Amino acid sequence: TLTSYPKEDYLLIESKGAIETMEELLAHSRMVWEEINKHNFRKVLVGEPETVLPLDLTLYFNLVKSYVDSFPPEIYDVKIAIVVAEAYFEVASSWETLCQSRGLQYFAFTSLEDAIHCLTSKDDDE
Repeated sequence: TLTSYPKEDYLLIESKGAIETMEELLAHSRMVWEEINKHNFRKVLVGEPETVLPLDLTLYFNLVKSYVDSFPPEIYDVKIAIVVAEAYFEVASSWETLCQSRGLQYFAFTSLEDAIHCLTSKDDDE
């Protein structure tokens, strides 16, 4: 399930549940994108420390390929920070690297505070 909370500087999307397959991973990403479009924020924090994620790195490679191939070009204009449980940081970090290699501003953290800092620091060009 996803729940959105507009904050002053960013959109917070909380995610809970279990994602096991590529289809579920892609459906989850599409749901997150729909929430982003509903609220029209360019900075988004996806808090999913209670979400169970698949550990197969191939799925994340395919997910990022799907972003590039089938998501709207506005995905490049949004800065996203995700917060995952420590158990999933390795796959989230790989996802981050794959995203950034494709020009996406997507970042992975295990700390809510670090993710908020990433989104709200004035060091970026906005």
